[in-house]
Amino acid sequence: MKVSAIVCAYNEAKTVKPILEVLLSHPKIDEVIVVDDGSTDNTWKTINSIKHPKLMPIRHRKNLGKGAAITAAVKSATGEILLLVDADLKKFHPAHVNLLLSPLEIDQRIMTIGIRETGSIFEQNFKTLLKSFGGERAVAKKMIGPITSRIKSSGYGVEAIINLYHLQHNRKIIYIPLPGLFHKAKIEKHPFYKYAADYIKENTEVIKQFLNPENKVLETFFRYLVKRLGL
Repeated sequence: MKVSAIVCAYNEAKTVKPILEVLLSHPKIDEVIVVDDGSTDNTWKTINSIKHPKLMPIRHRKNLGKGAAITAAVKSATGEILLLVDADLKKFHPAHVNLLLSPLEIDQRIMTIGIRETGSIFEQNFKTLLKSFGGERAVAKKMIGPITSRIKSSGYGVEAIINLYHLQHNRKIIYIPLPGLFHKAKIEKHPFYKYAADYIKENTEVIKQFLNPENKVLETFFRYLVKRLGL
């Protein structure tokens, strides 16, 4: 199977390079599409310092949001499997790639979502809830293509849309622990006022997707309930 890795970065000059190096050197990855979503630091310069035939860089002149960045990458991807990886990871390892891709080598109808190690107290307390919104995931491109119009303007609601679409189509989701993998918390990257604003924005955009009629949340929930109860 052909795999396209997607990394979307906004002001991640300090972390994006080692992530790209892992993906570019991995034998199961056929191409790496990295989107600089309007960064104001040295992210684009860092990306351009890497010369590799697998690398496909895309630059947005202004910040359009995670949804728009993923949409641009998906449209450029040639693989039937997409491996989405966040740009702010710490201790990303080739073994994490194997763990995410292995189930799809058996059945491409599956979507895998990686579970990172928990760092902050907040993450530890809400680990069960947060695991559904993990940025590291492997999914068939054909399950993303039909919803790119919704994803494009969703901002941080991308993962919610993808999850709901899979549940609507009775596709299996497998959660994969990724030992030793952490991500750089927003509070480590920004002053508190910026962290608080980003936190509110991120969660608002996620909630919007659960309220969006296009995502058929109630229909999906009742179908899941009927299935679980065996009715």
